[in-house]
Amino acid sequence: MKWYETNYVNHRDWILDNLNLLSLDAKEAIVILMIDFMNEHHLKTTIEDLAKRTNLTNEEMNEVLSLLCAKKYLEIKAANNGDIRFVLNGLFETDVARDEKIMDSSLFDLFESEMGRTLSQKEMQKIAEWNRTTDKKMIFYALREASAYQKLSFSYIDKILQDWKNKGLTLKQIDEGTY
Repeated sequence: MKWYETNYVNHRDWILDNLNLLSLDAKEAIVILMIDFMNEHHLKTTIEDLAKRTNLTNEEMNEVLSLLCAKKYLEIKAANNGDIRFVLNGLFETDVARDEKIMDSSLFDLFESEMGRTLSQKEMQKIAEWNRTTDKKMIFYALREASAYQKLSFSYIDKILQDWKNKGLTLKQIDEGTY
């Protein structure tokens, strides 16, 4: 399962958080967000529905959908029953997502390995939250420090990260152990 297919990932949060990296204009962004909303709620989606919900003309909608397909963010598929499916997987599989290492599943694997158990939904959400606001390497160092003190709990790791943030520590300082 890919990182964006898991239950604890909020696609719209991810999209909004990475809007500048995705190089979307306002129309493209609203269409992407609407498609994601309609997909999440299993609403039948047509080009006319999208145009109506986003206040775009059918011509504008066709232009935006063409641009999104050209960027490989969107794939439009015909379902067996004749319905159209709008698939946004390309948006999450872009080089931007890989280069930024957003929601890298190895972080979850690392926590599960260190804790010796499967993570709960709440724990996965906490890691996802940390990953949005904190450098992955700092999260790793906080996990390592908690492990060294044999205090492997999410609240303890959260306190470590908060303490470092409050002290204004940089990754370089933590990396070099000069704090």
